[in-house]
Amino acid sequence: MKTTTVAICLLTAGFINAQAKPTPAPEKPAWLLKIFDLNGNGVLDPEERQAAKAALKVKREKFIAKWDTDKDGKLSRVEIAAIRADIRARIEAKRVAKFKEIAGDDDLISPAEFAAIPILAGKDPARVTQIFNHLDKDASGSISLDEFKLRRHVK
Repeated sequence: MKTTTVAICLLTAGFINAQAKPTPAPEKPAWLLKIFDLNGNGVLDPEERQAAKAALKVKREKFIAKWDTDKDGKLSRVEIAAIRADIRARIEAKRVAKFKEIAGDDDLISPAEFAAIPILAGKDPARVTQIFNHLDKDASGSISLDEFKLRRHVK
């Protein structure tokens, strides 16, 4: 009787597991497939997966080596803070370059220059004016670099 009960429990457990839907494999990011899906079938085959793992490991090791100033093989809080500062500096440089591209020689963005920004093309002119006025904190009729860098959210 005891053996029969155990057998029934094991068979039931096996049946339940067989009925469970398999967990789908997690979606691979599009950039990963673009780089490593060499046969273009939309899936990383075992060889492609190994190549991706190896390449990403090398990239990670190079990144850590670049920022690991004490050479202990790990990134400390201080080293992570340096990475963040570097990222912020690069973002800031891109913002300044974008501002200069829009503003031109006078280093101010006029309403016309603002409205000509490609992402604002076709938007409601009243909304574009509202965003411009929000960015123009000193109400001077133009946006300075300092105002542009603030980039506060407009509701």
